[in-house]
Amino acid sequence: MRDFLLLLSTPMVTLIFTVTFGVIWQRDRARVENLALGMGWLFLAIAMLVSQLSPSSLGRSLVAITHVPYTLSGVCIAAGILLRVNAAPPVRLYLSIGVVGGLMMAFSQAIGDSIKADLFITNVSSGVIMLLATQTFAMTAKRDGFERLMLITLIFVSAQFFIRPVMSFMFDGTIDPMQYRESYYYMALAWLFGFGSVLFGIVQLTVSMKDHMDALKSRTSIDDLSGLLARGEFEHQVKEAFAKASSKGLSVALVVCDLDHFKQVNDIWGHQVGDRAIAGFGSMIGNTVREADLAGRVGGEEFCILVWNATEDNAAGLSERLRQRTLDLDISEGALDVRLSASFGVAERAAGESYRSLFARADKAMYNAKQSGRNCVKQATSSGAEAATGNHSDASPQALQNNTIVSKPGHIAA
Repeated sequence: MRDFLLLLSTPMVTLIFTVTFGVIWQRDRARVENLALGMGWLFLAIAMLVSQLSPSSLGRSLVAITHVPYTLSGVCIAAGILLRVNAAPPVRLYLSIGVVGGLMMAFSQAIGDSIKADLFITNVSSGVIMLLATQTFAMTAKRDGFERLMLITLIFVSAQFFIRPVMSFMFDGTIDPMQYRESYYYMALAWLFGFGSVLFGIVQLTVSMKDHMDALKSRTSIDDLSGLLARGEFEHQVKEAFAKASSKGLSVALVVCDLDHFKQVNDIWGHQVGDRAIAGFGSMIGNTVREADLAGRVGGEEFCILVWNATEDNAAGLSERLRQRTLDLDISEGALDVRLSASFGVAERAAGESYRSLFARADKAMYNAKQSGRNCVKQATSSGAEAATGNHSDASPQALQNNTIVSKPGHIAA
């Protein structure tokens, strides 16, 4: 009775994992790896329930019947694990291995009377699938703590498919197909699956929950419209970068930029065009800055960039490239050719200077750029006309200062 309860408890545990992964997938359907893992645990539960509850009179047929859900379980779990690390799972190859194993088992049952051959074939089929998945995972995963834990678990799961039948066959001798459930092999299957499946499932759930929490954090740290860091996350990362720069003795600079006449874009062409302007400008910044730099949207049409390991002049050069590329952004609406310009303020961090102080200086430089006619770059350490970099737009300075929009043949300047 104790062994029976143990055997029955294992598929119950796998059903719990099935439901849990299903719930996780329902909350974020974009993460299809959780659906694959849930299906894998479902097939495993089916295989184990069939194995435990079917009549002993099935004999060797029981091994052939459960080979199908066991194989599908291995394919789904392997696919889910690889999808998580953005590796393309060779599902057809995995299924082919299962089919070959099934054909070999049918041939074995046709020419012999040993259930050991059937058990060895079905284990090797599942073992090869998991071994291939482990190899791909090892070459693809980032190898942080969670990936290392998953890799160790995969190695254990892959190895037990080969070790378990060999060890149990050493003690079982000849296995009577009708007494299959009383064999050492079947007890080894029960105990290893009871322990291994719980361990494997917990590791998978831990990694999936970690991914889910990372996704939630990403949603709150990324501005949906611009695709850049949201203000709170940007400021948090900037302060961390300041500490790192101070410890390494590196210079950093801050760029504050603001779209010119953005209110008129919304008032004249509507918020849809305004949203396209924010999205286009944010995308351009994200594609221009380096990976070491930080970029965020800190206001309605105001953006900020931390330029890593850079002087004020370096940051001004980056700002000038962004200024020029802004003029080429196309956010047209229908027949209208809507164009943008932006103003930039740049400041280099002094030793020990806080983010608030540095931002205030860069923001003041940006305000000076606005006062100087917009569509230019101003540096905090410069003043007057020498601080302006770049040419103004087609609109006259007077027109720009009066917040008017000038229409020219072929385009409308915002």
